[in-house]
Amino acid sequence: MLKKLVNFIPRIVGWFFKTSWKKKAIITLLILIVGFVAGYKIISGRKDGYVFDTAQKRTITEIVTESGTVATNGSVNIYSPTSGVIGEVFVSNGESINENQVLFTVKSTATSQEKTAAYAAYEAAVAAVKQAENTHREALAIVERVHDDVKNHSKDESFLQKETRTTAEVANDNAYDGLTAARAKLLSAQVAYQATQNSKVVAPVSGTVSNLSAVSGSSVVVNNVLVPTMPVLVISGPGETEIAVSVGESDIDKIKTGQEVEIKLDAIDDRVYKGTLKRFDNNGTITQGVVKFNVYIILTDSDDRIKSGMTADVDIVTNKLTDVLAVPNSAVKPYQKGRAVRKLGGSGKLEFVPVKTGLRGKEFTQIIEGLTEGQKIVVSLTSEKTGRKNLLGF
Repeated sequence: MLKKLVNFIPRIVGWFFKTSWKKKAIITLLILIVGFVAGYKIISGRKDGYVFDTAQKRTITEIVTESGTVATNGSVNIYSPTSGVIGEVFVSNGESINENQVLFTVKSTATSQEKTAAYAAYEAAVAAVKQAENTHREALAIVERVHDDVKNHSKDESFLQKETRTTAEVANDNAYDGLTAARAKLLSAQVAYQATQNSKVVAPVSGTVSNLSAVSGSSVVVNNVLVPTMPVLVISGPGETEIAVSVGESDIDKIKTGQEVEIKLDAIDDRVYKGTLKRFDNNGTITQGVVKFNVYIILTDSDDRIKSGMTADVDIVTNKLTDVLAVPNSAVKPYQKGRAVRKLGGSGKLEFVPVKTGLRGKEFTQIIEGLTEGQKIVVSLTSEKTGRKNLLGF
């Protein structure tokens, strides 16, 4: 029989390829329909299994999970005040240094013409500040005299007196604004002039050198707000290592200082660190229409592997209940504007049991009313667990 079937198949295949394209289309369609119906009957005929659990006393831990960045308090970025090349470097990475210790020198690469122009701009800015100070003193004297003239006429001030007072006050405000602008230009001119001079950079604080990015002969430029540059080095002070995360407005009410935190670092996958929530912002910031609050976490068991700038995932323990009746989160379902769990009735059919829930944790939900300890419940159906769909996609 098998031999006959094996010999018959090539004949059928040969006939199929020789027949017209219309017959090929009809036969192909029939095969697909038969396969579809057969597969649907097989899958739809399967019966769901049940995943069971019991209501029992458990520990429920509520957490808020966010991501943030590691930072070390007290770190100071050190930039070059001169555009040029590094002369000598007197420190190295990991070295402990003291305040006012010389870090490095910089030789300016500015031409004599650039130095002259920068100095001329600086002198002009100094003169402009002096002129603005004189203008402001003059305007201030006038407004004080006008105020003295009208001080006894607060209730019967004439139109002319009011006009004179307003004119003097506006002139004084304009003079003050002019002085502020002149001082800002002077500061900019000072920075530009310094950028053309040789310089010796000293440590503004004591600490440990890190991120030293330059050696003798390296090119450096002055840091600019519009075109920021890398710092030559970083001085890390004795401050605590902390992680800053942003928490949404729906969770900020759960946040309190002193809460325990578990910390996982992307770069260190063999350890979970501990931390404490130290402080948080009371005023939120709006980013793309979403309100966020900054929360700051101190690492309590930091080690040398943790580096500033690392990405961290944090679990903030916002509430914890022990020895309370609870069921797995997946067992609790929406039911008649409330919550319910499911059980198998006497007929073998699923029945809903309304419950009153309390704290919902990472894995378990507290049951306040509706169940007793040891009561068997249905956590999920096999199809719910696997996410299986039938052939029609339902």
